[in-house]
Amino acid sequence: MTDAVITLTDEPPEIDADLELLIDYKEEGSAARAFEIAAALIRALEDVDSVLAKSIDSSIQTALIVEDLQKSSIRIFLRNLLKAADDDALKTLDWKPLVGQYLVKGKYAALRWLDQDASTENPPRITDLTEEIAHLARQSDVRHLPDYPAPNSARLVQSLEAIQAVKRRFHPGEGLTITLGKMDYKVQIDKDWSPTDLVKDASGPKELVNEQELYLLLHKIDMLGGTQWTFKLGKTSIRAPIEDADWKAEYAARKVSLLPGDALHVILRIEQHYSERGELIETKHSIKRVLAVIPQSPPNGELFHQ
Repeated sequence: MTDAVITLTDEPPEIDADLELLIDYKEEGSAARAFEIAAALIRALEDVDSVLAKSIDSSIQTALIVEDLQKSSIRIFLRNLLKAADDDALKTLDWKPLVGQYLVKGKYAALRWLDQDASTENPPRITDLTEEIAHLARQSDVRHLPDYPAPNSARLVQSLEAIQAVKRRFHPGEGLTITLGKMDYKVQIDKDWSPTDLVKDASGPKELVNEQELYLLLHKIDMLGGTQWTFKLGKTSIRAPIEDADWKAEYAARKVSLLPGDALHVILRIEQHYSERGELIETKHSIKRVLAVIPQSPPNGELFHQ
């Protein structure tokens, strides 16, 4: 077992880092305060990542590890360590870069949201931030599914409060620059308002339900009439019962011909259930309506690449 080493250097680093923190602080007195600020900020950003990752997959775990540290001010290079309980559930050969890019964009959105002017007449809305993060999760397309939930508002506010608490520890004239990917962001230290005080809609939902019109490739047919069917959407497998009684009656009467490799044009219902802490614990799919059956090798070959 080897000991971890942190080096102090003035040389330009060649480091594969996802995140860089530059803390400009006044050098009078002990430097411990600057390192305490850095530690608190890293913990706060780790918590933000933990909340954001739940929009991709509830099993993803995140951690920020130190890649390097430089003196003259404090410059810390961090890399995001990602792992999931079930990589197969993500159905992507290399999902970590996609999730890493999403976490960078999500943290940037959170920092920008916190740097708004907050007033009692027009306070920032947490729903603006959660909707933006949900949009970023959908753009990542890690799971090739439309059911990327917005982060739980209550949990996200807790993480944002931790960042604001770090801002309050800076002295006048000091500064914080965060480099996310290739983007340098100078944090507005003076914007240290409390999200908990101003955000009134921070209670997170315990259940989210939405319906999407999709094309699902048939993988396994339900031969018993009461179990779940198996479909493919991109590289992702979906197991879902068909709840369209009229269509099921036609299928049972052999008025509908189906073979594996055919596709169904459906209305898919997606239910997401949360724990008391606002963490996604279960996702259920069901087919509310079957709109059409599309035989294998349809004329529009691009249909399933959309």
